Amino acid sequence: MKIYITHYTPLVDRKQNIIKQLTSAGITDYEFIETYDREQLTRQDIEKFSHISMSEASLFLKHYEIFKQNLENDDIIIVLEDDAILVENFKEHLANYIEILREKTWDVAFTGECCNIHAKNVVQGQHFYDSTGSRGTCMYIINSGVCKKLYNIFNQEPKILLAIDHWFNLIGKKYGIKYFVSEPTLVYQGSELGLYKSAIR
Repeated sequence: MKIYITHYTPLVDRKQNIIKQLTSAGITDYEFIETYDREQLTRQDIEKFSHISMSEASLFLKHYEIFKQNLENDDIIIVLEDDAILVENFKEHLANYIEILREKTWDVAFTGECCNIHAKNVVQGQHFYDSTGSRGTCMYIINSGVCKKLYNIFNQEPKILLAIDHWFNLIGKKYGIKYFVSEPTLVYQGSELGLYKSAIR
C-alpha cells in the first residue's frame, strides 16, 4: 500500500508541508509525482484535452501517471494532492479504512473533504457510502486492478473535456465504476481552507 502525491514543483512550500505531515504521521512509503508540470507539457501531452486549462490538463496527467505506474499493481494505492491537510491520527484512521474496504466491492473511495459534500443519511459507525460521483481528488483510494481500468478508459476516450474530478463523475455511470465516499473525511484541502492560493484557478 503506497501513497502517491501529485505535486506542481514550483510550489515548494506545499511539498515541504506535506512531507512534514507524513513524517509526523509515521508514513515513509510515498512518492511525489512531479512530471507534467504545465510549463513542460508538449503538444502531444495536451492534444488529448479540450475545453480545460493547461493547469487542469497538467494535474490530470499527474493523476494519469499514477494509473500508468500501477497497471500491474495488485494492492490498494492512495492518492493525495499536494495541498492536502491530514487529520489527526491520519495513519491509524487510514489503516482502519483500508481494513474495512478490503471486505467490500468497490473501485474508488473518495476520502478527502471538498466543497462540503457529504453522504446523506450518515449512520453512526458506518464509514463508507455509495456515491455516483467523486468528492474531489484531494485524496482518494484506488482498489487493486482499478488503475488499469482508469488508464484504459482515459486512452479509449477520444478527448478529455473535463478536469479530473468532474471526469470521475462522467466515467462512473458510463463505465460502471463503483464509488464510495467516506465519513468522516481523512484530509482537508489546503486551497479550500485558504492556506494556499489555488494552483488551478
